[in-house]
Amino acid sequence: MPASLLEVKPASGASPTRALLLRRFLEAYWLRPENALWMALRSEALVRVAFTRPSIDLGCGDGVFSFLHFGGVFDPAFDVFTAVDHLDRVRDAHADMFDSGADRYRPRIISRPADAIDLGSDCKPAMLAKAAKLDFYARLVEHDNNNPLPFDDASFAIVYCNAAYWVREIDRFLAELGRITQPDGRVVLQVKLDAMRRYTLEAHRHVLGDRFLDIIGRGRVDCWPTLADRSTWEGRFVQAGFSILEVTPFVTRTHAHLWDIGLRPIAPQLVRMANALSPATRAEIKRDWVDLFCELLSPLCDPALDLFTGHDEPAEIQYVLRVR
Repeated sequence: MPASLLEVKPASGASPTRALLLRRFLEAYWLRPENALWMALRSEALVRVAFTRPSIDLGCGDGVFSFLHFGGVFDPAFDVFTAVDHLDRVRDAHADMFDSGADRYRPRIISRPADAIDLGSDCKPAMLAKAAKLDFYARLVEHDNNNPLPFDDASFAIVYCNAAYWVREIDRFLAELGRITQPDGRVVLQVKLDAMRRYTLEAHRHVLGDRFLDIIGRGRVDCWPTLADRSTWEGRFVQAGFSILEVTPFVTRTHAHLWDIGLRPIAPQLVRMANALSPATRAEIKRDWVDLFCELLSPLCDPALDLFTGHDEPAEIQYVLRVR
């Protein structure tokens, strides 16, 4: 069946649920509101999938996305920037500010998700240490997805990954996903398309210069070695032995253009400044900041929103796959 016949068109129009989801992601990622918007869109697409158990979250990172998606609630005073490091090396060394500080990480939880994910895996020990403090995953495993997965055949009913485009050995990885999925199970992948390259300022390098693009990009595209167009992704899935059950585009070129710069260039300075404030002052500023960005981003928090004319590929798509 052609993929176009499988495509799920996201519903348009903001809803109270969508607004609440955006606020919760903004409270967690307030100093990077463009990331909060992307995660809210990703979460809305994922709502379509029933997570039967046993389940696995491959590339779970610190677990905050999945925790919030499944209904967890943090105290508004908590955010992911309270325990970061390498701020002096973020710009030039492309260091990950979040891959550290686990010993200082204190997520303040108001309520936990009604359900949990059986297993989370990631290649960064510090991120896994942070995920462990959520008490959301029944088990956590350190693993690099470029290597064979250390799980038995047919182990999981749901295999979820939103970072497949980070994997260099993509064909082997997809085959491994099929191997660990139960015969009646599902693989849920959220993948970026290489149309992302057109939705950035990269095309204007001749005007803006190398340094400008290095500051706003910080090597992000180099971390996505398997970006591809939609037909290539779908060809990979078929080659790996999958049937495509559902296709849900959820990030448009408009969202991608907004995300291209966002507050990324000044994020280290914003984090340093925010973390130097007294708790009371920080909480007051954060409250006003989140309120403002909720208003600004609510009209944009629609998976179908595209302000450009004509048709072009989305920036990110969710695929639900079944082993043939």
